[in-house]
Amino acid sequence: MKEKELLSKIDYSVLKATTTEEDVFRAAEKTKELGFATLCVFPKHVRVARIVLPQEKVCSVVAFPLSSVPSQLKIAEAVLAVEEGAGELDVVADVGAAKAGDWKRVEDELKEIRNELPDVVLKLIMECCYLTENEKITLCRLAVESGWDYLKTSTGYGTYGATISDVEFLKRCSGGKVKIKAAGGIKDLNLALQFIEAGADRIGTSSAIEIAKELLHGW
Repeated sequence: MKEKELLSKIDYSVLKATTTEEDVFRAAEKTKELGFATLCVFPKHVRVARIVLPQEKVCSVVAFPLSSVPSQLKIAEAVLAVEEGAGELDVVADVGAAKAGDWKRVEDELKEIRNELPDVVLKLIMECCYLTENEKITLCRLAVESGWDYLKTSTGYGTYGATISDVEFLKRCSGGKVKIKAAGGIKDLNLALQFIEAGADRIGTSSAIEIAKELLHGW
């Protein structure tokens, strides 16, 4: 894989509680310089990222990291992030509803977000660490049927992050109808390559700069 191709698969995540607007601005400049797929930020930082980057290069998280808000607020947050200038959204699934077996609530939320934002790239953060195999299959099916674009393994805030087995599983259960994003704990080039080999189309990582240095300079 060529260097530019690998870098173009990385979503550079800048999602710490202590993240400042200056941090976001510098990260946006690095995203532009190194050719990452997107810069992934909180909704409040989308406008700062857009100073440097076009809409398709800015991703916002929604209901991150716990999906602790009602659907109405989650949908409003998603719409606001797009109005601020995000072209992609990483939305945390309602894991609590999934665990309770309230699949209608999960499905309604997925469909409403898709209907509200038909032209936006939507990635569903499944938080696989909390789900059984059957729950993963059902959530995957609902995302595919609702027209979402990606399944994402995790927030990085759960009991574990991305695993090769989860990427392979999501690839199989989606039947290639959506793309797969691996995120959570991917901190070096070797790991990033392993996940891409396993079927990940995107890599979400806060270590994007370090991975780029390792790729380009062997650091």
